[in-house]
Parts: sequence; C-alpha cells; structure tokens
Amino acid sequence: MSAECRLQYMTPVPDAGARAATEIAVRDWLETQARIAGYWRDLLVDRNGDLALIEALDAHERFLQMAAIGQDLASQA
Repeated sequence: MSAECRLQYMTPVPDAGARAATEIAVRDWLETQARIAGYWRDLLVDRNGDLALIEALDAHERFLQMAAIGQDLASQA
C-alpha cells in the first residue's frame, strides 16, 4: 500500500454533528470557568482583596463569557 493510500485512511472524516457537539461542550466549559472566575472575584471583593487581582479576575470572567458566546472582545472595545 502506498503512503498516499495509508494517509487517506488515517485522515479523519469531517463530521458536522461531532464538531457541533464538541463546540457546545467547549462553550459550556467556558461558561463554567467564567462563573468560577466571578466567584473568586466576589470573594475577594467581600474581603477587601487586592484591587489588581479583582480587576484581573473581572477581565478574565468577561473574556471567558465572550469566548463562550463566540464574540471577540476587541470588537466590543
């Protein structure tokens, strides 16, 4: 069997259903991570935590939320 034939057998066949399911799972994961970042930010706020750390978590939460819905933060600025 030639190298080209072997390569054809190893190349995954695109599956729109699998791609969509994976993207949904990733977006769910991003939303979860955004909630976790928000939780830690809120704890820091409640305990008068470091402002720079609070701002970093706030920015990270926004970034994760925008990624989860498929929007670019640069377009929001």
